[in-house]
Amino acid sequence: MTGLPLSAYQADDRSAVKEIQARNALTVSCMHRAGFAGFTGDGLQAAQPPDNATALPAGAWGYLGAEAAATLGFHPPRRTAPRPDPAPAGSGEAYDGARVDCDRQTAERIGSPPAAGSRLVDRLFQESTTATARDARVVAATGQWTACMTAAGFRTTSPEELAHGYSTTPEPTPAELAAARADADCTARSGLAGLWFAVLAGYQRQLIDHNAQALTAQQEAVRAQDAKLTRLIAGEGG
Repeated sequence: MTGLPLSAYQADDRSAVKEIQARNALTVSCMHRAGFAGFTGDGLQAAQPPDNATALPAGAWGYLGAEAAATLGFHPPRRTAPRPDPAPAGSGEAYDGARVDCDRQTAERIGSPPAAGSRLVDRLFQESTTATARDARVVAATGQWTACMTAAGFRTTSPEELAHGYSTTPEPTPAELAAARADADCTARSGLAGLWFAVLAGYQRQLIDHNAQALTAQQEAVRAQDAKLTRLIAGEGG
């Protein structure tokens, strides 16, 4: 999804990492000013990309990836258990109060792009996916996918219905893995995924044209926020 036209109007994983870095740097600096020189960021979020480990290559477009189909089915991969936070470099009412106050100050300094712009992008994403699902080309390709799945022994009306039918077991079953492998094969045979994403991108470009002014403002706000994070990380202030 990150390569779709509307993604250019949202913060990406790189910006998400920068926000964590800025948040941590501001919090550590604030705690030092509050008298806790030993605070080094204990318990703060690690500056790493968002956890996309639960994202599956399956959706309305079918299933992408024979290897994932053969091992995961329609279940997300297991997450690595997070390591416990180290003991904080301080305790007591003064320490707790400083942490709360520093968290507040940090949030105020970082801020965020105007919420209206983010809501607009979310709404346009939803509109584009709804239009894609109704598109005659996608409907026809989904029909080809369904016929292929039926021939393989799986009666279903859509890729999403198929995936939901296997979401209740704690682990992938042999039957689920077989269905996922058939899904990946039928997705390739029908060309559903390539068509689905191409049609989705086309609708998004139309929506961008129709909302150019508001989206340009949103993109500028996202870029300004990213530049602000860079300054905060460098200790240059907001």
